[in-house]
Amino acid sequence: MSRPAPRTRAPAAALPARLPTWTGAVSAVLRPGTATPPLAGHPWVFSGAIAHVVPGPDTQLEPGIRCALFDQHARYLGVGYYNPTSQIAVRMMALGQDGLEPDLLPDLAILTRKRLAQAVALRQSLGLPNAETDAYRLVNSEGDFLPGVTIDCYADGAVVQLSTAGAWRLRTTILAELQRMGLKWQLVRVPLDIHPSEGLLGGSSETHGTVPNEVKVMHNGLQLRVEPAGGQKTGMYCDQRDNHTRIASLAKGLFVVDTFCHAGGFALHAARGGAKKVVCVDASQRAVDLAIQHAEDNGLLLSAQCADAVHVLRQYSALQDLEKPQMVIVDPPKYATKAAALDQALRKYQALNAVALQAVRSGGLLVTCSCSGLVEPEAFLRMIGQAAQQAGVAVQLLELRSAAADHPTAPAHGEGRYLKVAICRVTPRDVV
Repeated sequence: MSRPAPRTRAPAAALPARLPTWTGAVSAVLRPGTATPPLAGHPWVFSGAIAHVVPGPDTQLEPGIRCALFDQHARYLGVGYYNPTSQIAVRMMALGQDGLEPDLLPDLAILTRKRLAQAVALRQSLGLPNAETDAYRLVNSEGDFLPGVTIDCYADGAVVQLSTAGAWRLRTTILAELQRMGLKWQLVRVPLDIHPSEGLLGGSSETHGTVPNEVKVMHNGLQLRVEPAGGQKTGMYCDQRDNHTRIASLAKGLFVVDTFCHAGGFALHAARGGAKKVVCVDASQRAVDLAIQHAEDNGLLLSAQCADAVHVLRQYSALQDLEKPQMVIVDPPKYATKAAALDQALRKYQALNAVALQAVRSGGLLVTCSCSGLVEPEAFLRMIGQAAQQAGVAVQLLELRSAAADHPTAPAHGEGRYLKVAICRVTPRDVV
């Protein structure tokens, strides 16, 4: 059997005779045939697509330096920042127009202030913040044209997560704008899993103003407690807000089991929506305690147990059908942390969902989530089908949902649409 020919990198074109450069910036020239993604608005340019990098006058080649991007014919494509040690070499912040370079290359600090103003305007158009919700995402990285920058607002403060060298260079501008907006405190965090090529210390942080150990926020009218410095990610998950509301609308009169419950977001909304019985399950005692505290704070009833989710689901699957929960929610952590682990992650998702499907009462609902950006929606849905076959049940996909609207993405940037939430009806598999 003949093997397909290996893919080869596009040849590097000669350096254009007339290539504009600017002080304090580099000019990057793409290889032939690689300009389509940035022209379509994809915010990442990979190192293999770059043919030439030319520093401007008196310019040092450093991670995060301002970068003008050009195609092989020296047509200007836009501006961002460059990291010579990263696989994602250029992260775009603005696109060009008609291939004509500007006389003055945009200053990234000025561009950052513009992007923050646009982000604020978008959230205001979405009605955020409001009396029901003052925990929301203000900046969603590439989706708000600020790559490497994630900002979540919690009441009168904000947690700023910076995941690239270029974003780190912009932090002074970002903090000044947040303070100008009236936010009383800011916590800057570098994620634990940051890539070494960015040159930042994973898990490090710095505070501005008095950062509270705990802040009380409103989330869809529920009062929740957030630990800015101690919580996961930036303190809580704002991305599931609309999905929480949807589950509340479906839960009336049902027996609901919320596994990997974290602080109880789905369970609390199910209880408020009129669920007959709600059970929270999480392997973290801290998460279980917080879910119970949240229920007490909001006058809701639920039970919670610190246990392995798969073990608990297996216990439910062994019950008689009428004893099983009518809604099972599985919202596990990110299984696919790198491309090399994708196949293994899909097998893990399938095994989990097969057990969850067996735990659902006939005619009931499975709400299954994946926050792994590497798992594309098609692969996620295919996995659910395979899990149903493994479980010996049939499923009907009712809805495929994603993150709330304050988590925008670029249409060409599929990698940014990480959250997938499938609501499925579970029935016996017909044998004919």
